[in-house]
Amino acid sequence: MTISIEDVRAAAELVALGLRTSARPTDGNPYGRLVERYRTQTLFRDTVDAIAGGLGLTVLGAPARTGLVLSTQPGSVFAVRMGDLRSTGMSADEKLISGLIVLGVAAYAFPQEADLDSTEVKTVEVSALDKFIRDTIDRVQMIPGDDDTVDGQARVAAEIYRRTAAFRPKDRQPGPAKGCTQFAVAEVLGWLVERGAARPMPQLGPSTFQLTDRFRLLVADVAGGEALEAMRSVKH
Repeated sequence: MTISIEDVRAAAELVALGLRTSARPTDGNPYGRLVERYRTQTLFRDTVDAIAGGLGLTVLGAPARTGLVLSTQPGSVFAVRMGDLRSTGMSADEKLISGLIVLGVAAYAFPQEADLDSTEVKTVEVSALDKFIRDTIDRVQMIPGDDDTVDGQARVAAEIYRRTAAFRPKDRQPGPAKGCTQFAVAEVLGWLVERGAARPMPQLGPSTFQLTDRFRLLVADVAGGEALEAMRSVKH
């Protein structure tokens, strides 16, 4: 069996849809049909994987309700950096805090490695997640290693997090103001929404979010390191 130019075009279209994290597959739309082909046709799947690899991407999976989930290879032009979280730029301390929060979301939602194999829906709430991260700080700060390593950066971030106020009110509206950790948590969760890794759940509360399969697969693809394991050891 051979692959046609139309099949290559369809495979490239699926990769493009995977990069558009707001796109959602359904049984009847083109995205849903392409995802089904990826899940059931070996040759088409191999073609999609090859196209993604040529773009510096790796296909982590294609859950029916999420679509194609992609991660970036080292040096990929599609790589996402903490500095991309805010268009106006972030300070070094803010980037460290944001990185710690992403680890915190992973540890909070998936406290055991086996949890990454479950498709159970996970929800997080801003103040509860902020409290969880604060409860993990002592253990993260005990991690050995140089400050320029990933775990060392987490240790530095934990100290910054500790000395930053948990909550500061806005002047004229509800919610945390910029400069406190609850604001940073809400900002990171909003960023995950933009990446298709979470969705807001206002029916459960104004600061509650549901994590998607995309986030679960991205966490499973990343080597956790000692910082993640230290945070996972704290019960919530």
